[in-house]
Parts: sequence; structure tokens; C-alpha cells
Amino acid sequence: MTEQPRNPTTQPRKPTTADASARPEKAAKPEKAAKRRAGSTADETAGGADRAGAESVPAKRRAFAVPLELIFAVVALGWLGVMLRSAQVSVSTAEQGALAVYLAAYSLPGLISASLVAGAATGLTAVTMIGPVRRGGATLRFAVAAAGGLLVGAIAALVVLNSYGRGDAITILAATFAASATAGGAFAGIRHSALAGAVVNASLGVFLTGFALNLFQDPLLDLFGAGDTQSSQANALSWFSLTSSLLSALIAGVIAYLTLTSRQGDDRPKWVVYLAGGAGAGVVLLVSEAIARTGGGRLLDLAGQLSEADQAAQEILANSRFNNGLIVLFIGAITAMILLGRTLKPIEDD
Repeated sequence: MTEQPRNPTTQPRKPTTADASARPEKAAKPEKAAKRRAGSTADETAGGADRAGAESVPAKRRAFAVPLELIFAVVALGWLGVMLRSAQVSVSTAEQGALAVYLAAYSLPGLISASLVAGAATGLTAVTMIGPVRRGGATLRFAVAAAGGLLVGAIAALVVLNSYGRGDAITILAATFAASATAGGAFAGIRHSALAGAVVNASLGVFLTGFALNLFQDPLLDLFGAGDTQSSQANALSWFSLTSSLLSALIAGVIAYLTLTSRQGDDRPKWVVYLAGGAGAGVVLLVSEAIARTGGGRLLDLAGQLSEADQAAQEILANSRFNNGLIVLFIGAITAMILLGRTLKPIEDD
């Protein structure tokens, strides 16, 4: 047999299926790793942008809403402190017990309204500033708001008991303050927090308006024709009371409208919300008068039993406060509705 000559040149080995599949994996590993790194970087960038965008919206909302609520709560508490101090000075400087009872009865409605607003402002601030409560249900909101009002009422009651002295009249004052502030806090637990804020702000506007007018009471009485006779003084005082009520009502309506407009966001509240917000300050005054006649009825009876003149004076003051509350309620509501109507666009005919 003849031997076949061997080829000195080595023939290249044909690649197998395993080799063909192994090489692309090795070549693709750097590319896949690069893609994974690029994808993770893009995801981190997108996630950071999403987080930044999510954080930017609450930051803008907190920068506007939360400080305003806190500021109005501080103003309401400050007003309550001023009223408590003023009544404390008047009652403590009275030499006779009968005079102290009369002064306590005189200051009772104003202190009750200040307690209502301070409790509502504190409860509203607690509800809106605490995240879990803001996102919680109606029961949690009501409980936290009422607890905030109760805290304010308890502090006011302790101040009254420790600084005003002892007696039935002072005990009635302390208990009435605690109940009023708790009721105000419970009101702040309503679902429509913007409405509660409008009522609080409008009430503070009414308080400050009355305070400013009382500072200029003598020049205004002279302007209204107060003379040496009792009839001229009574007529001037009547005009002064009417002017104070009308101006307070107008300011209440304007403040309520501005509060609801600034917090409406993308959705405008319904017209009934503006109506309730404009009337809210008047409702606070009427509720304060009702609480004074029920919870503080014993104190008012004690003041009326001093003399016939004191009883007549208490009745005149009560009627004046009731009329003032009605004027603020109706004129405030009408003012808010007029301001709302000026912003509405007419419906175009098709």
C-alpha cells in the first residue's frame, strides 16, 4: 500500500457550536455591563428628578399655607391673652364684690368669642400641620382639633382661677372658657379646612376692627354729634355702634373672600362656601352670646340682681351684641358674595 503524504500545513479546526456561542457572550459582557451602568444611572437621575419634583410641590404649599395658619393661630392666642389680661385688671381692681361681678358679666361675651376663635385657630393649625392627621379620617381630625381647643381652654381656665381670685363668678368664667375653646377646636375639625380658616381670619378682623374703633371712640362720638345732653350722647353712641358693626361686617366679608380665594388651588369652592365664610364671623358672635346666656347665665343673673339700673344695662348690652352679630352675619355674607360675583365670567351663548 502506498502511504498518503501528510500535509505539513495544519488545517484550521472548524468552530463548534459551543465555541460559537461562547465567544459572543464574552464580547457582549462589556456591552451589557455598560448598558446596565447607563440604565442604572438614568434610573437614578429620573428617580432623583421625580423625588425633587415631588418634594418641590409640598415645599411650595408649605411655604404659603402653613405659616399663615400658624401666624393666625398666634394672633388669636395673643388676642385671647389680651382679653384675659384686660378683664383680670378690671375685676381685680374693683373694690366691691358687686362691682367685680358686674365687670365680669360685662366682659364675658367678648372673652367667650376670643376663646372660640383661639380654640378654632389652634385646632386648625394642629390638623393642617401634622401630616398623619391631615391625611387621616374625619374621626382623627375631629379628635385632634378638639384636643387642641381643649388645651387652649384648660390653660385659659387655669389663668382665670389663679389670677382672678375665687368665687362663683370666677368659677363660671373658667368653665365657660374651657367649654368655648373646646367647641371652637371641634369646629376646626370639619373637612373643609379652608372654610374654617376663613371664619377664623374674618373673626380676627372683626376683633381688631372693634379694637381700633374703640381707640378713637371719643373723636368719633364728637363727630356724630355727642353733646352735653343725654339724648345727644345716646344718639351719637347709637351711630357709633352702627358704624362699627357695618365696618366690621365689610372687613369680615373681604377677609373671608380673600382667604377662600387664596386657598382654592385648582378648584374654586362653591358659592355656598363663600356665603358661609362671609357669615362665619357673625355666627361666632351669635354663638358667643348664646353661650354667655346659657353657660354664663348665672353670672349675668347675679349682675342683673344688683339693681334695676344694672339689669336694664345688661339687657341693653345684650340686645346691642345680638344686633351686632346679625349685622356682621348678613352684611359679611353679602359682601363675600358680591366679591365672588365680580370674578365670575358670563356664560357665552352658543
